[in-house]
Amino acid sequence: MSKTIKVALAGAGAFGIKHLDAIKLIDGVEVVSLVSRELEKTRETANKYGIAHVSTDLADSLALSGVDAVILCTPTQMHAEQANA
Repeated sequence: MSKTIKVALAGAGAFGIKHLDAIKLIDGVEVVSLVSRELEKTRETANKYGIAHVSTDLADSLALSGVDAVILCTPTQMHAEQANA
């Protein structure tokens, strides 16, 4: 029996949407949190993809129990700080 990999995705812009579309085609991977700058737009996107948790702060997603990985679809200059978190 394989475990479902639970991921948080940071960045709900064009690259984030491409990732969300691809992830829904992968068995055993579930996006459990979506993080982006504009909360209402992030909620709309999360609702479309069935993602329960939304935030504008990556720390909120990192604090969730059970998150196995984070996918960074944010601007490149943000990656180092986010990866360190």
